[in-house]
Amino acid sequence: MKWHSPHNPTGKVFTKDELETIAGACCRRDCMAITDEVYEHITYDNIKHISLASLPGMQERTIITSSLSKTFSVTGWRVGWAIAPAFFASAIRNIHIKITDSAPAPFQEAALTALRSPPEYFENLRREYKSKRDYIVHLIAGIGFQIKFKPRGAFFLFAELPENYLLSDVEYVKELIKQAGVVAVPGCGFFHTTLSAEKLSQVGCSYQERYIRFAFCKSSATLAAAAQKLAELSDAMEGVIGGKNA
Repeated sequence: MKWHSPHNPTGKVFTKDELETIAGACCRRDCMAITDEVYEHITYDNIKHISLASLPGMQERTIITSSLSKTFSVTGWRVGWAIAPAFFASAIRNIHIKITDSAPAPFQEAALTALRSPPEYFENLRREYKSKRDYIVHLIAGIGFQIKFKPRGAFFLFAELPENYLLSDVEYVKELIKQAGVVAVPGCGFFHTTLSAEKLSQVGCSYQERYIRFAFCKSSATLAAAAQKLAELSDAMEGVIGGKNA
């Protein structure tokens, strides 16, 4: 089982009760869990990240993966790690050394320094991102997007296109780039694409093309500039990108 909390793209942070349900299923079925905990330090509203491996029976069956990329804003370094029971750690190491050998030594030294950061660093990080989250939620809701789940972690907002927009997610994102110079990610890539015909008939497939992922891991100046362009586009393109008069 592959698990991601805080979750990309929705920003959901799974509760202890939810994780206990997952842990119970893993133990009953005797299966491994691979967790992606790269956003563990980026949570809001006094919500704390809980590692699946911390629950009873899960330490011996969980591989935790993480990296410096998100917490320390060094995505280009590609420095990450896995924490696993000895048998799996040995296998991971044997595979890794044959594929990439090791991370550059200077990056490893920098990683050591980063991981020794004081608690104040992580507190400031959460506070800064929370402010940006609140800003982007207000902005996107203000131009008509439907926000069904406010992110509790990570730095993404997964918002549904306004009901009167006729464009798909991909079409909207293309217009957004061309008309406003703002980049977002179509939501369709985050959905399961192998639903049965019966299931698709129940839920409909169009919902997969109705979501846009916005990132707010940018400077305040960049977010403010994007806000202005989004507002101008929303006003100017009413009917061109699927407004009420389309």
